[in-house]
Amino acid sequence: MSRKKKGPLPPRALRMNHAGRLQSARHWLASQTGRTPVQIAKSYRKRYGVDWPCALRELSELGIHLDRRWVAQLNASLAGAQRARRKRREVLRDEATAPDPDSDEHFAYIAGCTAGGAAYGVTWKEWEQLCRDNPEERR
Repeated sequence: MSRKKKGPLPPRALRMNHAGRLQSARHWLASQTGRTPVQIAKSYRKRYGVDWPCALRELSELGIHLDRRWVAQLNASLAGAQRARRKRREVLRDEATAPDPDSDEHFAYIAGCTAGGAAYGVTWKEWEQLCRDNPEERR
């Protein structure tokens, strides 16, 4: 039986560790003449597949000086995006744990309401009985 062939590897620059990126970037930076530090930072991040904090840290190790205001603005933007993701996760978690609008503590399924406002439907006892009688239809 033959072994399964693995797919092609990702580009070499994306497989490098910290030391490899720094060594490679020294030669790459020589080809970046005439570009602003911000353009270099964007290109570095894309070329080596790293996030912004890593790119900024490694470029400072390589001697590229970035504008402090731009770095502060970038960090504020990243923090805002992180807050937005956290809030989105909380909303999704709250929606997942929210009670079903078609049920309450008395009814497993509320089919509707009478003219007087009383709910009617399947009670929890009836639901449990249905689940015991038909285990394959349980959800």
